[in-house]
Amino acid sequence: MSDILNTLLSIAMIFAPTLGYFDQIRMIVKKKTSLGFNSVTCAILLFSNILRIFFWLGKRFDMTLLFQSIAMITAMLLLLYTVIRYKPIASFNPLTRVDSSSSISFIEDEDIIEVDHQKSSFWAWDHFLDYFNCLLAYTTLIALLYLIFHQYSAFIEALGFLSLGIESTLPVPQILTNLKHKNVDGFSWVILASWFLGDGFKAFYFLYTQSPIQFVVCAILQLSFDTIIVGQFLIYSSPILKKWLGIQDNYESIA
Repeated sequence: MSDILNTLLSIAMIFAPTLGYFDQIRMIVKKKTSLGFNSVTCAILLFSNILRIFFWLGKRFDMTLLFQSIAMITAMLLLLYTVIRYKPIASFNPLTRVDSSSSISFIEDEDIIEVDHQKSSFWAWDHFLDYFNCLLAYTTLIALLYLIFHQYSAFIEALGFLSLGIESTLPVPQILTNLKHKNVDGFSWVILASWFLGDGFKAFYFLYTQSPIQFVVCAILQLSFDTIIVGQFLIYSSPILKKWLGIQDNYESIA
């Protein structure tokens, strides 16, 4: 019975954290827009789980956590592809110019050559290949560092703290996006439920399996951030509370 329970716990630990993100993919495809979902969430999970794989290679703890990282990386690549495919185009106001033959005329559509399609800021690209190349370069760099310093336990422990430290900030971009838009439209409540319940389950699992302390600290921090998003859902989903607090939706910025 104990073996069966451990197997079920391991399966849940591997796949349960990804379920909410597949619901987010469903929501984006259904609405045909990724507005309201912050793609930095994908970056956090991709960077942290790549680091965690190298942490596992150096410390060889529970294999369940290795498989969880592989499953999460796969889910994040699928979600990131969907986010880029349905990325909303930034709107612009018609431009005007003074013409010698008439007072004011509007610029024709074909004359507008500058649109918000060529962002050069980090993790704000328009093509999935750019993100993939970034991840490839990042993985190559970590692999080289691992080959050089893997014999030093301090380096391995640092990988663990860095990996779990990055992951603990997972809810922060969504918190900021919700604050900026003053609503939670476009963000799946299933993801929130999976975060809140999943982080609670992870804290229990890490303690139960005596996982490295980095995992326990990460789960506790994430639970704290999850609680903030729960509060945002309660406030922004209630027209009465929003009116009472004087909160108005803001769609000017695109996450």
